[in-house]
Amino acid sequence: MPAAYRGNYISGRFLRPVKAEELISEDPGDLLEPVGKVHVSPEAAEGALQAAAKAFPAWSQMPLAGRIQKLRRFQQALRRRQSAFVTLLAKEAGKPLAEAGREVDRLIHKVDEMVTLGLGLVRPYSVKSERGILGECRWRPLGVLSVIGPFNFPAHTPASHIVPALLTGNTVVFKPSEYTPFVGQWLAECLDEAGLPAGVFNLVQGGSAVGAKLVEHPLVSGILFTGSTATGQAIKERTIRQPQKCLALEMGGKNAALVFADADLDLAARESASAAFSMAGQRCNATSRIILERRMAKKFLEKFLQAADRVQVGYPLEEGVLMGPLISHEAVAKFQKYMKLAEEEGYETLRPGRALGTWGERRGYYVTPAIHLCESPPKNRSRHYRIEEIFGPDVQILLAKNEEEMVHLNNEVPYGLITSVFTRSRSRFERAFARIDTGMVNFNRGTIFSSGKLPFGGTKASGSFKPAGLFSPYYCTTPVALLEDRRPLAARPLPV
Repeated sequence: MPAAYRGNYISGRFLRPVKAEELISEDPGDLLEPVGKVHVSPEAAEGALQAAAKAFPAWSQMPLAGRIQKLRRFQQALRRRQSAFVTLLAKEAGKPLAEAGREVDRLIHKVDEMVTLGLGLVRPYSVKSERGILGECRWRPLGVLSVIGPFNFPAHTPASHIVPALLTGNTVVFKPSEYTPFVGQWLAECLDEAGLPAGVFNLVQGGSAVGAKLVEHPLVSGILFTGSTATGQAIKERTIRQPQKCLALEMGGKNAALVFADADLDLAARESASAAFSMAGQRCNATSRIILERRMAKKFLEKFLQAADRVQVGYPLEEGVLMGPLISHEAVAKFQKYMKLAEEEGYETLRPGRALGTWGERRGYYVTPAIHLCESPPKNRSRHYRIEEIFGPDVQILLAKNEEEMVHLNNEVPYGLITSVFTRSRSRFERAFARIDTGMVNFNRGTIFSSGKLPFGGTKASGSFKPAGLFSPYYCTTPVALLEDRRPLAARPLPV
């Protein structure tokens, strides 16, 4: 049965737009059973932004305890509806059940992380400047924040912006991915159950036209975005004449696992295969490159290919599936384009990435895992496959003669999100860590693993130096310095 569409959520009510285009939400693993239909109207963004601006003064001045209480009610609503939401998430995002369950669980715990550790980062503090003069730092909310969410983590990722934004006194207008509109509606329903004042949180469905309004509108104080680097760059260009806007951009990756000769090869192979093919590689922190110390490459490859061949592809709601479908027909076409580029750029195909079209009796955007080997960098060839993000289940194997070359290969791409380092030597890890140019580095752990109690963000084309995770309250607030002179006027020297 199709999901029930309720409309945009504006000023505390679900409202169906009058003049709108129809948008069909597919189940990418079973195209014969769409999730449902929504209606899209870019004009709805104006009403949502006006509602958020109107609600901001009262919400920002509400005592912190009151805002915490509302978010605790949101957390309770999430728990009540957890099971149904996991199923919806698996269907609409094409996400395996186990991964969907982990996402919802992390979403629920996001409130705890922000209320305890996150708020501690933006707690006011006082200093003594000089005798009779007191200084204080207070943190002020920015205002109306636009949250633009991705399809691959359509619940936890936007909530990682929404929860700290609301907690610190901002109001929010949220645009879910056009691929996952019903996940966005589900979040709005849970926030509605929390009893937020009208206009504090708003939801507008749509694609790029709605996104453009939420970026360019003068009422917007900040844009909290997760998605492709190309879209992040477009957001920056659209706001070039609005330098007052905060841009927290979490973008793409071309992440590598560095496997040294002394590594536990069974561990490195298993972790890398999982990180490369989980969710069909549709994660910004997926492993898309494995850089091997040449003298142990053959041993590692044997173990890695065995691990890759055990990856279970299938419909997301089936138990044990690690890799579901890609999100769309366009994603399949892009994947196939890069498979051709790999051959043109001189890579040896160890496992071909093929479009399947069906899985059993289901028609969907299924593909097989791809693995390509490059023993030495080709000369006088294009480097598109080598350095560009594919966002699919493909991994390239690169060989290097020593530690220095491994780090060089890691850093050669325009992205800088995360790197995994596999070695038994702490000193070797620390040497590599000092030269690796990524925002996150994992030690004997796959690239897809992160903690909500740490920052999450990258360098270069992967981010804007405003990491999410625990550090998200920083980009939802601005520090304000307050200096108070308590001395009598007669005791104050004239300024010189």
